[in-house]
Amino acid sequence: MNFSSIIGQDRPVGILQRALANDALAHAYLFSGEPGIGKRTTALVLAAALNCDASGPDGGCGVCPSCRKVASGSHPDVHVLMPESEDQRFLEAASAAEARKASDEIKIDQVREAQDRIALRPFEGRKKVLIVDGAEAMNEASSNAFLKTLEEPPGETLIVLVTSLPRDLLPTIRSRCQELQFQPLPRRALADLLRERRGLTEEDAWFLAALSRGSIGRALAMEAQEEREARERFLSLVDGLGGLRPDEVLSLAEGIAKDREGFVRLLDLGVEWLRDRVVFGQTGDERLLVFPGNIGQGAGPSLPRLLQDLELFAASRTHLERRVSAQLVAENLLLKLGKP
Repeated sequence: MNFSSIIGQDRPVGILQRALANDALAHAYLFSGEPGIGKRTTALVLAAALNCDASGPDGGCGVCPSCRKVASGSHPDVHVLMPESEDQRFLEAASAAEARKASDEIKIDQVREAQDRIALRPFEGRKKVLIVDGAEAMNEASSNAFLKTLEEPPGETLIVLVTSLPRDLLPTIRSRCQELQFQPLPRRALADLLRERRGLTEEDAWFLAALSRGSIGRALAMEAQEEREARERFLSLVDGLGGLRPDEVLSLAEGIAKDREGFVRLLDLGVEWLRDRVVFGQTGDERLLVFPGNIGQGAGPSLPRLLQDLELFAASRTHLERRVSAQLVAENLLLKLGKP
């Protein structure tokens, strides 16, 4: 586990490497960007580099007892704070691609427990490291309690906040951290990675790279055939909306909302489907499409309507990330899509 294993994040990684080399790390960092693009991994790599017995330019050595403990989540001086149910899933699956349920929160008791831990001197490493994964999940009480730690941090402690929604944090919290923005991987780079790691065909690798929104974690967790089947279900749903009564639309929305993760996938598929229609309408070039050969016949919706629906899908996804009721989001989406 070292900096060389982090793909596509040269700028934030370079900043951290230079800060380590010059002994000039900030006392608190905010790692922001899409889920699954390496933020949490980078935070753990940084923790390993700080406490490694033989760290170098690439960070920790990866083989000493300290590095192995950081990698396994058992280092006594490295603490990860996250929503309670995500904490359980992390222990069971250790998967960065596992999505946090939007109703989960980081509660004030968790923050206070973390504060007690980092108030002590390092047990066996050089620095205490506190990683707050999903920092946007702190509620008002836990955010205010955490702010006190940022204002008066213990001397031998580094704090790293990890979030995909930095604007949901208190401005006073953001202002006390050095923010490093992590960027989604370009589709070409991600497709090449999928071909190398999973042995996928070019078609499947490009397809998953497009759907993953630049997220390595999400792309590695997807199966091309499952996503194509999900797309067919999505198209069937959209085609049938116009013939449904309002009560039938609401019933359909209720069913969709019960599977929040599936709802997110549906929204991602919708964005790519609409994007294809916009791109093809402007260029006529199927080589630029995520779903080549499936653009449909006839004139189709107008460009303003396509852009309106794109905005609707994007806004629906943002609402889900910000813990708005999934049923309300689904109802709003389907009722507006069903309008002529």
